[in-house]
Amino acid sequence: MAFNQHTIYGGALVAVIVAASIAGIAVTGGPGEARKQREDTARLSAVSATALALACYYQAHGDIPEDLSVVEEEMSHATSSTRQQDYCTTAEIRKDPISGEDFRLIRVDGKVTHICADFATAAPEDQAAFLPFPVATNSIVPDIADPRPTNGEQCFELNLSGKLEY
Repeated sequence: MAFNQHTIYGGALVAVIVAASIAGIAVTGGPGEARKQREDTARLSAVSATALALACYYQAHGDIPEDLSVVEEEMSHATSSTRQQDYCTTAEIRKDPISGEDFRLIRVDGKVTHICADFATAAPEDQAAFLPFPVATNSIVPDIADPRPTNGEQCFELNLSGKLEY
């Protein structure tokens, strides 16, 4: 059976397409990796929102209680002194959007100093360019845009007395 020129070119083209597809999946990690990255972006957004709510509460009332339902209750009232501060009108305590769990808070001498979350992926050096919110919570969470060298738990330092801004 003889192959004509079109069959050879067609076969070569199919081989190039298959090789490019395999290389693309190998480089990007495929759809599973993209899903994990989207989940981590949502998780980071929830950490940011929760940190802002904690700062709003702290600046209006002082120390954060162990029971965060107290903070959530205060944040639920539109006329509360917590909500009346600039940039606090939409702040809310959020849970991890994937696991549904509360973010872990680290306390030193009874004061909240860090907020922690478990991430499925590492974060790139240029993560700040891809954040789903303005990096305005920098004054509250100064290291939120820092790269994460590995997946797993990441704790962010909190400056609850930082300037409230978006």
